[in-house]
Amino acid sequence: MIDAIAAVASVALPWCVGALVVRAMLRGTPDATPLVAAGYGYLVGAFAVTIALRAMAAAQLRWNLAVLVGVLVIVGAVAAWLGRGPRAELPRREHAKASLLERVAIAVALALIVIRIGGLATETLVSPLRGYDTWAHWATKARVWLENGTMSRFVTPETWIARGDPSLYTDSNPGHPGNVPLLQVWTALFLRDWSESLINLPWPVLAISLGMAFYAQARLAAAAVAVGAVATALLLSLPVLDGHVVIAGAADIFLAASFGLAAMAAWRWTRTREPPMGALALVCAVAAAMMKAEGVLWVATLLPAVVTSLHRRAGFALAIAALVAFLAYLVLGPERLPLFGYALLSRPVDVTGTLVDHVFVFGNWHLAGYLLVALVVWRRRALLSPALAPMTMTVAAMAGLIVVIFYFTSAAGGVLDETLVNRFLLHAAPTLAFYVLLLFLDARAPSSAAAITPATKAAEA
Repeated sequence: MIDAIAAVASVALPWCVGALVVRAMLRGTPDATPLVAAGYGYLVGAFAVTIALRAMAAAQLRWNLAVLVGVLVIVGAVAAWLGRGPRAELPRREHAKASLLERVAIAVALALIVIRIGGLATETLVSPLRGYDTWAHWATKARVWLENGTMSRFVTPETWIARGDPSLYTDSNPGHPGNVPLLQVWTALFLRDWSESLINLPWPVLAISLGMAFYAQARLAAAAVAVGAVATALLLSLPVLDGHVVIAGAADIFLAASFGLAAMAAWRWTRTREPPMGALALVCAVAAAMMKAEGVLWVATLLPAVVTSLHRRAGFALAIAALVAFLAYLVLGPERLPLFGYALLSRPVDVTGTLVDHVFVFGNWHLAGYLLVALVVWRRRALLSPALAPMTMTVAAMAGLIVVIFYFTSAAGGVLDETLVNRFLLHAAPTLAFYVLLLFLDARAPSSAAAITPATKAAEA
């Protein structure tokens, strides 16, 4: 019981601190809502935890829970102080009375979310480390770092054998970034001993915060309460996403959430040009880049949205230039070129059958693939409207990244043997889910969704 309380405290503290930081960042803007602060708060707080742990390790100081908690409390107090005082008057929305059907939809969606998250959390917190990735190259670092009280260095097996240095360690992937193991270390520091189940509490908590952030951004995008609730329930019911919550310990869902939160905040910034929301998008993007090596590639897909929002023609030119550069590589480039842990190939590997099976035939994604294709085809004439163009350019860049990684890199083997295909697509899932929601909202209210704001009017110039 004491360990359970300690584990809850380990996620509650950074969540509260992160929410205070986000609240202070957005104070006085139209986006300063409690749900935005709560939804983004856990990721921001968890990121702050990893920074604090890294700072102590860099200073060659053994981790001390009291010091770390004190640092977080100070950060939270400063954020609370910065967020104090009168707030700017925010515009109030006129809400029509919800119909019986809408109230039923809201109730069903909330019930499904609570039941689903509750079940996932229960299974996660009573199970040992199960996934291969988890115990082969994530929790290995967490256990070693916890025992040593610092970030001991991990090297390749060849270096470990050759050096014979007792201060060096190795595992199946020593080059992985350390943020996810550091979160496991953080929770373990609150416990009396190592617990293979309780150290996984950040995973169901992340799912809850992802749902809150998704719903908050849906409401900022003018979605009705019922629409936002149903869309959130659909996102949190994706089988692959839920599977990564249950088989906790890997970084894929953390990369998916941080990249998704960055993309949603970036889209919101393209509509309002409020610097705080842009800063929040940047924080989430940096967190995503530090989750896994390929996080940098996903974050790079946000660049077309930013450029397009500032100048549409420049954004389109950037996309064309990227396509031409890739085609030039296929014609003139070497047969193999190292790239972010992959080998870029000049000749494609046909993985279409496996990709189609996992997205459209098997039950990994329910009907999400069909829904995305249907809405894109239906709303094809509005994809480059001022409201949708930035997000469309990011989604196009994401699609290009998936094609390149799956068809033109050494990762094609992981697609064909079905070990990579769904993990890599999971990184894009929350962002694509939000894009689907935007297409739906644009179809329901095209006049408001595509309205020219001062920001988009400037981008047209």
